[in-house]
Amino acid sequence: MVLGITGTTGVGKHTAADFLKQKGWVILDADRIAHHLYRPYTSVWKAITEHFGEEILSKNDIIDRQKLGQIVFNPENPEKAGKELKELNKIIHPAIIRYLKDELYHLRNKDKIAIIAALWEELKLSDICDKILLITANEKLAFQRIKARDSINKAVYDARIKNQSIPTNPDFAINNEKDFKELYKAINDALGGDL
Repeated sequence: MVLGITGTTGVGKHTAADFLKQKGWVILDADRIAHHLYRPYTSVWKAITEHFGEEILSKNDIIDRQKLGQIVFNPENPEKAGKELKELNKIIHPAIIRYLKDELYHLRNKDKIAIIAALWEELKLSDICDKILLITANEKLAFQRIKARDSINKAVYDARIKNQSIPTNPDFAINNEKDFKELYKAINDALGGDL
């Protein structure tokens, strides 16, 4: 089975994936793939630096994701930020989709694969996954988690989630507002209890 794990930022997608990894699942993380594709001098890197300029680069020509994030999630100029985010997505999403499809081809003999992606619709998870698992949490808790992890403020958090949709008909939906044990039990139950 290829399982898509989605939900807005801060709901616990990576926590769910870590649990599945412990149970022998292969994990493909769209965020980590994007990091990989951002490597200096790749075609994605070239397209991003051509569009956004070399001021988004840090030392060693590495794309500074915080600088890029300040452009595409700028709460002070949401209209311009939205246009810039669309441009970034035009570059990165097709590359991530290609990468995922290549990985799935190479992993075709594996029977337990999970793909983590907040942008499930843009990455066409429904086309490449057998089932979709939606993880949810209330916004206050999700923001607290992301603030602790990324040191961002509420305006930046709001700008991020504004661009994230959730599937209306996922195969499984789990609310992650309790402890790890409850989350792990819910995942195990959703997937048939045979993890």
